[in-house]
Amino acid sequence: MHWDEEYLLRLEVDTVHGLVAGAGEAPPTVRDKKVDAVFAWSPRARVLALGHGVQDPGPVPGPEQEYAPDVMPRVLVRLSETLGGGTDTIEGGPCFVFPQQLTAGTAAPLRVIVSDAAGREAAGRLLRPDNWEPDEWGELTRGEMGEWAMAVHDDSPVSICFSPARNALAAEAGIWTRADFRGRRIAPAVVTAWSQRERRHKKVLFYSTTAANRASQSVARTLGLVPLGWIWTVLRTSHQEAASGP
Repeated sequence: MHWDEEYLLRLEVDTVHGLVAGAGEAPPTVRDKKVDAVFAWSPRARVLALGHGVQDPGPVPGPEQEYAPDVMPRVLVRLSETLGGGTDTIEGGPCFVFPQQLTAGTAAPLRVIVSDAAGREAAGRLLRPDNWEPDEWGELTRGEMGEWAMAVHDDSPVSICFSPARNALAAEAGIWTRADFRGRRIAPAVVTAWSQRERRHKKVLFYSTTAANRASQSVARTLGLVPLGWIWTVLRTSHQEAASGP
């Protein structure tokens, strides 16, 4: 099934942040209270969505501003000035769509369990990673946060792919690999296993990362994910401070 770039960009923004159509010519808004704006663009499409109470900064870049993935669009420069000039944090990075068939050669070097009945039972006996809170870990392993796949070493998960964001049509891959197990081609195998589970429920699977995360981009290349475009997110400073607190 084929969708155009604008539809896919809107779907990914909706999957991650929740998208509400604007009135008339106004841009859509996002339900996510952590962001002031999201700007997703590709060679043939541009999508701007604003946070609650954020003023429309004006037209999005048209043909006069050629798509440049790692160059901040002028609409975000104007928005930053409107918001107070640098009071928010702006992050950008590439986004991808999963093809129907992933690139071969992603066999796991470790045992991989998935979120079927046997996997959920096995996950209940694993040691919880330190970066997961007990309640969240319980929700994940019981399958309440969507599908997942884990690579296991001894009694510990060392790489996890799950669905941190999803809606009725799509899901976004979230991947974590323990530092001492990175660089062993474990993540591609785990993402592949996750996609096979989540593909049963969702029409579209997305993968996005930051410009600085070369390892995550390498996973996308290894799997043969299809480049879609670039997503800029304007994060509210108050949420940044809360995230970095004790």
